[in-house]
Amino acid sequence: MNIDTFKMVIAIVQTGSISGAAQQLGYAQSNISAKVHQLESELKTTIFYRTNRGVVLTPDGKKFYKRAIEIVNLTEDTIHQLQSPTMVAGDLHIGTLQSASESYLPPILVKYHHKFPRVKLAIATGNPLENIHQVLNYELDGAVVGENVDESELESIPLTTEELCLVSASPEIPDLDHTPFLVFSPGCIYREVAEDWLKSLNKTMHHPIEFNYLDGIMASVCAGLGIGIVPKHKAELFAKEKLVYMTELPKEFSSIQLSFIYRKDYVINRPFSEFVNVLQK
Repeated sequence: MNIDTFKMVIAIVQTGSISGAAQQLGYAQSNISAKVHQLESELKTTIFYRTNRGVVLTPDGKKFYKRAIEIVNLTEDTIHQLQSPTMVAGDLHIGTLQSASESYLPPILVKYHHKFPRVKLAIATGNPLENIHQVLNYELDGAVVGENVDESELESIPLTTEELCLVSASPEIPDLDHTPFLVFSPGCIYREVAEDWLKSLNKTMHHPIEFNYLDGIMASVCAGLGIGIVPKHKAELFAKEKLVYMTELPKEFSSIQLSFIYRKDYVINRPFSEFVNVLQK
């Protein structure tokens, strides 16, 4: 068993299949299958359940996967520090809300990249549920989310607040009983705010239409398809051109808390610790 064995298991888990790992690692699928059987035989346990949809970690497999992540991270960070003790290098995978990727994160990323150009940055946008799942599954080092995360396995760093408002194509107060709401998929904090606000008014969301990107919602509001709750900084860009009209929300629904989350058992390496330093400053 060596570092390549741990990387193989990580690739299988994160691609969801042996064939996906083989493609990612550049090996034949039969070679990966043989190595998995050899590993399970060596450990005298089963690492993966085989299903029609791919593979799933067994309880022992989950323990092995967690340790594999730790070992690979520690090994690579140790190599970087020994080879270049004064240089910060390696990989950093960060998840974020789409709105934060347009407003809050860019100056932070610029500052970080200028200071640590040898770090290979990868930024993934997604809704909070996707980001939380990927952080818990060690697929992301950390993520910016727009809610207070109630997960015992996660650490959370408060960042800033984001102001929200209701947008519509007409200056009149929208008819909440009959106007379609333009929303992200379930799990998005903006959708949750909209649902909670309507609930406080004893109303339900009328004909929600789901989008997977913020610009799609804004363009459709401009066209008169419906209304939506969006970040105020985004709405102001369209309101200046009189493409949409903004309606203030009650105070308890007018802002959300942006936080940065990561696993409590995460093996802290130099790229990650320096990123957190930049975030907190």
